[in-house]
This record gives sequence, structure tokens and C-alpha cells, in this order.
Amino acid sequence: MNLQDEYQRLAYEVAVYREQLNLLQREMDRVTLATLDLSNAMRTTSKLSDGDSLVPIGGGAFLKSEITNTRVLVPIGGGYLVSMDKDKAEQEIRKRVEATEKAIQRLNDEFSKISQKLQETNVKLGEVQGQVEINKKVDENIREDYI
Repeated sequence: MNLQDEYQRLAYEVAVYREQLNLLQREMDRVTLATLDLSNAMRTTSKLSDGDSLVPIGGGAFLKSEITNTRVLVPIGGGYLVSMDKDKAEQEIRKRVEATEKAIQRLNDEFSKISQKLQETNVKLGEVQGQVEINKKVDENIREDYI
């Protein structure tokens, strides 16, 4: 493989690694938001008790209400909800928080690996680019000598 082909291959690899990093970053952001949402739900569930409460109804508005039932509707996927008592709901949400935190760690690990590969490939690309420029100058000098 000549240097120009090697340069193009390495430039393509750099572009692919950058795109992978962008995708991983977006996924980490999405999972981080899910973790925050679950953490808020867990905190709210743990403080849930009978009595007066303010219930958010959207748009920054709240409804003052009296809580007489502390059962929690927990999503299980596909738009379905399951009614659970407070303690079981809290355990379920805690498991989900832990799962999302593990997912974030795996994504961070993958991000680090790809970042390392990108750095290595950039170094190789720089070396090949230097060789291509040297060869170009040598070819120009050879042409000048024969003209």
C-alpha cells in the first residue's frame, strides 16, 4: 500500500472514531438524564407519606392535595404501569438507578478506549502526512533537477 492510500485509510479511521465518540457522548447524556430522573423518583418515593402534598401538574403549576394512598405506579415498558407499595417501588427504582449508573460506566470505558485509538491513529496519520510531504518535496526537487 502506498503512502497516499495509507493516509486516506487513516483519515477515514479518524473520521469513524470521531463519529463513534459523538454517538457515545449522546448516549451517555441520554442515560445520565435517565439516571437523574430515576434518582428524583427514588427520592420522591422515599419521602412519600399520607397527608398534604403539592403535586406537579405541569407548566410549573402545583395542585395541593391530600395523599391517602402511597401505592406507586411504576412503568415496566411498552406504556404499561404496575402498582407497587412504596417500599417495593423504591427497591425497583433503586435497581434501575444502579443499572443506569453501570451503563454510564460501561459507556465511559468504551469512550476512553475509542479516544485512545483516535489519539494513536492521529499520531500515525501525522507521521504518514509528514512522509507524504517529504516525498512530494523530493519529487519536486527531482523534477527541477531534470528540467
